[in-house]
This record gives sequence, structure tokens and C-alpha cells, in this order.
Amino acid sequence: MQAFKAALRIVANHPVYLLVYVGFLSLMGVFITSSINVGVDGTEYTASKAPFAVIDRDGSPLSESLTAFLSQQGERVEVADDPFALQDAVATGQVRYLLIVPEGYGEEFMEAARAGDAEPTLESSFSYGTMAGTLVDEQVNQYLGLVRAAAALEPGAPAASVLARANEAAAATAEVETMQTPSGAAPADQFAFYLQWGTYTMTAAVVVCVGLLMSAFNRTDLYRRNLVSPMSSLRLGMQKAGASLLVTALVWAISSGIGLAVFGSSLADVPPAAVALTLACAFVFALVPLTIGFLLGQLGASEMMANAVGNITGMVMSFLGGAWISIELMGPEIQTVSRFIPTSWYTDAVSKSVHLTDMSFASVAPVLGDMGIVLLFAAALFAVALVAGRVRMRSSEAGGNAAASITAA
Repeated sequence: MQAFKAALRIVANHPVYLLVYVGFLSLMGVFITSSINVGVDGTEYTASKAPFAVIDRDGSPLSESLTAFLSQQGERVEVADDPFALQDAVATGQVRYLLIVPEGYGEEFMEAARAGDAEPTLESSFSYGTMAGTLVDEQVNQYLGLVRAAAALEPGAPAASVLARANEAAAATAEVETMQTPSGAAPADQFAFYLQWGTYTMTAAVVVCVGLLMSAFNRTDLYRRNLVSPMSSLRLGMQKAGASLLVTALVWAISSGIGLAVFGSSLADVPPAAVALTLACAFVFALVPLTIGFLLGQLGASEMMANAVGNITGMVMSFLGGAWISIELMGPEIQTVSRFIPTSWYTDAVSKSVHLTDMSFASVAPVLGDMGIVLLFAAALFAVALVAGRVRMRSSEAGGNAAASITAA
């Protein structure tokens, strides 16, 4: 097991790769996933009430009725009728909306509404950094529109009657009911999104670590020494494969463990067998970057090349596979291309597995089908890697038969 231990030491001597590609990227996935809201909390809908202030310099029934209406929609804050106090209240966010009713506004508004003329304007100010003030201003315009309509319908009615009709119309509200649609997001989707986003984490980490491991054994002097050593090529290859598989399992365990530790509570309604199947999907997908790293090693790629391929391949596979953006939001051409990317089948398997309610064969079969396709991708890449390694072994660069021919010549 000397080659096996040597391969693990090579990876252990480069802890930065594990720290950055596994630890940092997994934590990034945690932060991104935590910002996503899924499901509903079951509480009743409560309208948001913005703080506002009204400076009533008119004192008319209209201004008082308008102030009473706004008090039902928001939280009134008392502010002194002083230029500095008004500016300070808006600038500091003490109030989100400031309304000033000038003297004589109520009488002028009623006369204009009955005659069909343009109404006088109100002075208003909004607090920066929020749209709450705009909402309150819309409520002011809504109420004044009701008063204008009531006054136009009964031009001879007194102001009290007009305001009563407007208040009655403004009191009408719509019932609000919060519903969870069958296709809506469930709490378990948080863990599913973490695993789907983690395709980049696993691809980059596994490709780089396995590529690093393989490149160390691909140095020409070391490669020739291994050819004349008592250890057979099969045994050497098995030990390198075992070390690569162990590194892959370590990356999968760390990434999945972080996800379970942070989002495990979201899986409370998911059967344990379904959770295990979801983790199995992640492990099966990890075999794809394992074979990519093995292919790079068979081609004699350097450490720098492994870093480049791991990052670029991880980003491309994650994007085209729907790990970052839903495939349904992409164009038909991209959707067609995604079917040839193992990530798309993996994300579909994860989405299905976290929503399983029973573990019957009929329910699990679609997930197993997706996993089988991912395994076929890994097997195809592994076969290509074997052929590439066989060709390279006979090349002059690797010191094989072609090198012997050159030396003899």
C-alpha cells in the first residue's frame, strides 16, 4: 500500500486546495442557500404600517378625515411644525412620509370637486431608502379620489355627508388568504438547492485533488521507475484509484455534512430513506469529476491545468445543468444541450428525492433512472481515460514503445 499512502500524502501536503475548494465554496453555498426563502410560516397576513406625520394647517373636516384614514393604514408620529424638525424627521427616517395640508385646502378641494376643476395640491416628502412613503402617498390619492367622486355625485350635499360616503367606500377591504401551492417551494428544497449548487464545489475540488494526485505519478522519471519496479501496473493503478476514490468520498462527506448540519432541520418531513437516497445521488455525481480528474492524469496534465479544468468545467456544468438557474428559464437550445450534461440529471434526481413521501419502487424508479444516467456519464469518461492512458503509455513522452523506437534510431 505504499503507492496508496504516497498518493494520500500528496493531497495532504496541499491543504489549501481542500480549504478553498471544499471549505470556502461549501460555506459560500450555505450563505447563498440561506438567502432563499422557501415555504410559508403559517402565520396570518399582516399589512405593513409605515410611520407618517401630518401637519394640518387647515383644520377642516376633510383634513381631519384624511388624517384619521391614514392613522388606520399606518403609524402616526407627532412632529413639530418647524422647518428643521420636519427636515430632521424625514432625513433620519423617523417618518417615511410627511404630509402638509395648507390652510384653506378643504374648502378649495370641495369647490373644485363639485365644479369639476383641478384640485389644489398637497405638499409631501418621502424618506430615502424605502418605498413605504410612496405607498402612503398612493393611499392619500386613493382617499382624495373617493372624496372627489362622492362630491361630484352629490354637488349639493354637505361636506359631512360627502366624507361619510368616502369613509364608507374606503372601509371596504379584500380578504387575504395565504395558500401553499402543490408545486410551491417546500422547506426541503433548501437542502436540495445546497446540493445542487454544490456541483461546482465537488467538481472543482475533486478534479483538482485527483488531478494533483495523478500528476505527481506522471513525472517521467517516476513513471519509468514504476515501470521497472516489482509492483505490477495493475496493482499500482488500483492503489491510485483507491486513493482517488477516498479523496472523492472525503470531499463528498465534508460538503454534504456541512449541508446537513446547517439545513438538516428542513428535512424533518422527509423520510430518512429519502435523505439517504439524496446523499447517494450526490456521491454518484461526485464520480463524474473523479473520472475527469483521472482523465487529466492519464493525459499527463499538470497541476495548473487541473486547476483550470476543474474551475471552468465546474462552472460550465453547474450553469448548463440547471444547478444555479432553473433549466425551465433557459432557451430551448440550452435545454437541449443540458440533456448532455450530467448535472441536469443530478439536479433532477435531487429535486425528486427530497419530495419523496414513500419509498416504493414506483416512486424511487425515476430517481434511480437519473442516477443511472449519471453513472453512464462517469463510465464513459472512465473508458476514455483508459484509452487515453493506453495511448500515452506507448508515446515517446511517457517513455513507452515510441521512446524506445526513437532511442534505437
